Amino acid sequence: MRLTVTDIPERFPTHVANGRAMSVHSRVMNIALNTNAGAVVTIDARRGAPLSPGTARLNAPDGMDFSRLVRPGAGLAMRAGILRVQGADLTFDFRNAVSTKWSDGPRWPRMDRSTLEAGWIETWLLFVDAAETSGFTAALLDGALSGGFDRALAHRVRTALPRLMRAAADTNFPDSWSSLRSLLGIGPGLTPSGDDFATGFFLGLGFSARSPRQQTFLRDLTRATLAQAHDSTDVSRACFEHAAAGRFSTPLTTLVEGIATHADNLPARLADALAMGHSSGRDAAFGTLCGLAVTEPELRTRVIDALDITYLHEKPTR
Repeated sequence: MRLTVTDIPERFPTHVANGRAMSVHSRVMNIALNTNAGAVVTIDARRGAPLSPGTARLNAPDGMDFSRLVRPGAGLAMRAGILRVQGADLTFDFRNAVSTKWSDGPRWPRMDRSTLEAGWIETWLLFVDAAETSGFTAALLDGALSGGFDRALAHRVRTALPRLMRAAADTNFPDSWSSLRSLLGIGPGLTPSGDDFATGFFLGLGFSARSPRQQTFLRDLTRATLAQAHDSTDVSRACFEHAAAGRFSTPLTTLVEGIATHADNLPARLADALAMGHSSGRDAAFGTLCGLAVTEPELRTRVIDALDITYLHEKPTR
C-alpha cells in the first residue's frame, strides 16, 4: 500500500535517511529518523488532522490501520522521497508534499485585558465542565476518582500547580522550576500529561508575558525544561524543542487567539484543542489556560481555588 503525504515539517529529510517506527496507533504513528537533526516526526492519517509542528499529514483509506501494518521498532528507509517500512507492505510518498514553514512564534493580536478576561472565563467554565478523570483534569474533580493512580495524580497537581502559578507570577525561577519539574513526565499517554501541560503552559505564558523580566523568565523556564527532557519520551522532547522555538499546534494557537479576542466560536475552538490525542489536548489546553492566567490576579485565583480540595466541596454559583 502506498500512501501520499500532503504536508511535511520544514527541513524534513526527503532524500536519504534511515530510522525506526516508535509508537504505532490506528491512524497515527511516530517515527525517528537518524538525521543530523535527529528528526522525530508524527505521521497523521486522521481526516482533517490539525496542522502541528513536526507532523506529516496524509490521505489514507478509511479502513487503514497503522497498528495492523507496522510493528513498533520496525526499520525505516527513506530514498528519493519514498519511505519504506521494513516487514510491512506499506510505503509513504513524500515527493509532492508541501513543506510547512513555521515562524519563530505566533503572531498575537493586540491584547485588551478586559476582552482577554471575558474570553478566558468563558473558556475556563467550558473546560471545567469537560474535565475527565484521566490526565491532569482529574485534579478539578471531587469525589469522582476511584482509581489510586488518578487520585495520586490529582494530589500531585493540586500540590504543585498552585505553587507554580504563584511563583511564575513573581517570576521566581527557582520555585517555578521546582514545581514544574515535579509535574514533568507524569500521567498517562505517549506524551505524558505533565509534558503536554508544560507545552500549553509555555504557550499561554508566552502570550501573557509582556515585560522583559517576564520574557526572560519564560525563556529560562523553557530552556530548563528542554535540558531536563532527556528523562522523557522522544516525542515529548520534540514537542519541547518546538515550544522553545515558539511553535505550537494550530488548535492551541487558535484557542489562544479566540480567548484574547473573546471570539464567538470559543466552544468550537476549545473542542478542537480537546480533540488532540487521547488526553493530550485536555492537558495542553489546561496548561494554556493556566499560563494565560499567571499574570492576571483574578484569573490566577480562579485556577488556584479550583484546585483547593476544601473549596471543591462548596463551589460558588456562576
